Amino acid sequence: GIPYVDDAEDLKCAHGAEHWLKWINRDTGRRSDSAHAYIHPTMRNKGNLFLITSTKIDKIIVEDGRATGVKTHPMKPLNPKNPKTRTYKARKQIVVSCGTISSPLVLQRSGFGDPQKLRAAGVKPLVDLPGVGRNFQDHYCFFTPYRVKPDAESFDDFVRGKPEVQKRVFDQWYANGTGPLATNGIEAGVKIRPTDEELRTADDEFQEAYKDYFGDKPDKPLMHYSVISGFFGDHSKI
Repeated sequence: GIPYVDDAEDLKCAHGAEHWLKWINRDTGRRSDSAHAYIHPTMRNKGNLFLITSTKIDKIIVEDGRATGVKTHPMKPLNPKNPKTRTYKARKQIVVSCGTISSPLVLQRSGFGDPQKLRAAGVKPLVDLPGVGRNFQDHYCFFTPYRVKPDAESFDDFVRGKPEVQKRVFDQWYANGTGPLATNGIEAGVKIRPTDEELRTADDEFQEAYKDYFGDKPDKPLMHYSVISGFFGDHSKI
């Protein structure tokens, strides 16, 4: 079976099920997010965090082989043909955290990557790192709907946009912070990784691919799935 774990998102668990309190404050039971849980309190109480909004990073500035700052421009410039750029200098280090797609783009625009590809794009190579931007892999995602009894509580009527349901749900949340909006709707999260016995039942092609991609990575699950209390699709198709 699949064991119950307290936190399947600890970057170590590859096989386990958890009560998915994602975006829910464990102490208060209320919905939360990184802005209210970290950014706003830190900016208000610490004074050492500054947030620049509506800004896009153009590239990292490198001087004498060391990253010293970033060049930015506004996402909605007053003069799109000649956007005004700004440079922010770093005292210690620069952390590139722009997501799976944008992080490689920032690095490549800055001269980090495959020299041949950078030159073809008109970028001067600074660091020979052919792996930047390579091996991008999509992952499959599919939804398996299931039917429940008519009196079962779900998000279906809410996401359909029924005015009376949305009013009731919002009124309850604004009144005392409870109800459907006090949860993220995802009741459980599960990671699975096959046992050696289960692997032996798979064909040779699967076993070879599994050994190559998962064999030496015990913290990588083969599949992740969750239970969502609602169907976010066309209900006429099921």
